[in-house]
Amino acid sequence: MTEQTLRAGERRTAADGDLLALSPLPVSTGARPADPADWIRRKTAVWMDLQGGNLVFAAELSLMFLSLSLITIGIGFFLSAESAWRNDSHFDWWLPGSLIVGNVLCSLPFALVFHYNTNKAIKEGPPVRLNRQRREVAVPRWLAGREVKIPFWGEQASVFIYLIYLITFFFVISAFMVDGPVDDRGWAFFKGGLLAFFIESLIFIPYIAIGLHLHKKHKPRLQYVYYPWEKLVAYIQKQQDIGPSIFAERTLLTLAIPDPDNPEAALAAASIAVGHETAGLAQWESIRRFMEDGPDACPDPRDYGTLAHYRESCRKARAEMPLVAWLWKKVGDWFFQRNLAHRLTEWRVNHLIPKSLPTELQAWSQPIADEQHAKPSAAVLEANRKVQALRRKNRGITPQAVLEMLHKEATEGDVLLA
Repeated sequence: MTEQTLRAGERRTAADGDLLALSPLPVSTGARPADPADWIRRKTAVWMDLQGGNLVFAAELSLMFLSLSLITIGIGFFLSAESAWRNDSHFDWWLPGSLIVGNVLCSLPFALVFHYNTNKAIKEGPPVRLNRQRREVAVPRWLAGREVKIPFWGEQASVFIYLIYLITFFFVISAFMVDGPVDDRGWAFFKGGLLAFFIESLIFIPYIAIGLHLHKKHKPRLQYVYYPWEKLVAYIQKQQDIGPSIFAERTLLTLAIPDPDNPEAALAAASIAVGHETAGLAQWESIRRFMEDGPDACPDPRDYGTLAHYRESCRKARAEMPLVAWLWKKVGDWFFQRNLAHRLTEWRVNHLIPKSLPTELQAWSQPIADEQHAKPSAAVLEANRKVQALRRKNRGITPQAVLEMLHKEATEGDVLLA
């Protein structure tokens, strides 16, 4: 953070990039409210959640393995049926059976890894919640957990166990991978594989159960920090990432709660990539307008993740697209299982995300009596009055210039008072 208090409209050169301060004292910028970063996840009359991440794409990526499995298994059935018809013989279950087992052992684990990693990312990236009735912001942070103290625990252990089981399985079925009846040597391989599978399970299943129990017991704990809206530090920052062979620049909108014990750090913070400063001002203005003017004054959450929007887009595509293009779209919809992906996304938004939030946040989000609603401070009302006067005096002025002029006027006032 900074040892010197930021003010809205101040431009400052930081160690990792230049920044434009938007708050404390969140004044009107005059920018048109928008949600270019898709940061608005859910919204009610009381609160609004800010949470990034393309959940539809993540669902499509995991469900794509289902389509790949169906395609390969279907090819296996077709080849076996074609061979039986051409040779006038019985249907050979070896090829389709092998593909079914192979997909269960290979495609299914990959799909489950993507699915559970997405759920894990949702739980580990909880939303920032704005409460306009209390005029407070709840920003998540994680309290450090403890490392699981058992040998070889981690991703490498899971990969190792999976490979051991995979090798054992192929050892078991190797007896049936030869032409003709299974001989005594084949049955010995089969029985030896089953014995190895049983011994491995006696070792690995308790190991995994103990590891998961310790991981759950010692994992980092989610905590929300509640802070006054008008004191929240918000800024747009251009960051430059320079490496031996790459130069990249990105623009972030950051909401932060200062750490009172360490002025160079934040107690809790959240950032979203906004592309450029103008988009960041529009994103910030959508947040500010919700808190100051209500839910109708800012954009609604994007509905592309809902099943209703997907079905409407399909009906629109059927009416507007040529037949070949529409058929190609339907192939893509089936391959990525988009109908099921949108159902899964709705479940994550409506059930998984709320369930992963702490109970104290749910209580803090409940509506309160009208007489208990927090009111804007005199400082915010006065600053907004000055902004309106500046905009009337300078037609066509940009939001950045409004903030900078306001900061300059406040700084000159401080000098005169000193």
